[in-house]
Amino acid sequence: MPHIEGRYLLDATSPEDTLAFLLRNTETAVDAADLAARTAAAREIRSKCAALETLAGPGPTPAAWQDHLDRVAARPLFQRMFAGMRWQFASVPLRSLISVQPHVNLTFAHSRVAACESPAALLECCLPAQPEPLELWGGVSPGEPPSASFTMLDPNIRVTEVRMEAAPRLSVIFTISKTAVFLQVLRLEGRLFLKNGIHRAAGLLAAGRADVPCVLVEAADLRELPDLLPLPALLRPDPPMVADFLHPGLSVPHTWRERVKFIRLVPEEFMSPLPPT
Repeated sequence: MPHIEGRYLLDATSPEDTLAFLLRNTETAVDAADLAARTAAAREIRSKCAALETLAGPGPTPAAWQDHLDRVAARPLFQRMFAGMRWQFASVPLRSLISVQPHVNLTFAHSRVAACESPAALLECCLPAQPEPLELWGGVSPGEPPSASFTMLDPNIRVTEVRMEAAPRLSVIFTISKTAVFLQVLRLEGRLFLKNGIHRAAGLLAAGRADVPCVLVEAADLRELPDLLPLPALLRPDPPMVADFLHPGLSVPHTWRERVKFIRLVPEEFMSPLPPT
């Protein structure tokens, strides 16, 4: 069975959380004392990194991108995702992005950007104008009760919508689609937080790419940040950066067996007493 290479940020979560993650997600022995020493060393390294205010900010998109960006903005999915937000297309330096999650699957990251060598391919990778095909396997089982089961390698495929249609007969429809579609950056209090696209960002940075196209969203407050890392870590003077995943002193490598994701939809029928009146 294939193995996956990943990296977990040091000094981004508590030492206890880091140790717990590695114990759950690695096939090699984890030395707690060594991990504590590496975390302390990472804290020292990060304190000497370039200050955030010295890093380059987002820039305008080239005119050559405009036709592609117009097609992205016209997608119904894009319009639903960014309705009511203050956003713009921008080009951002990868080394200026704060990571809002502590872990990256580098094997998946490299596969996501393997074909992103040309400018057109890079645009489509970061801001797809066409729906991405869903790579999943499975189908409907006409058992009792009937069910539907699917397996996939991409962790970003999820049940994204449930709706009901009453005609011509009552139907409940589940929509399965990718969630982390557009590379999205939140700008808040002068900081750039990478909200969606961590695997593409890490893969492109490892491949030598300096800047990438994105959707730049002006965040209103801290509640718009994902809760995958504690806020104090994200707001300190030396927050965890996307580039830290590629620094041997700021992240710890680990390997584990490749996993598949399952989505199973099974109706549940039961009786319940009426509430008292």
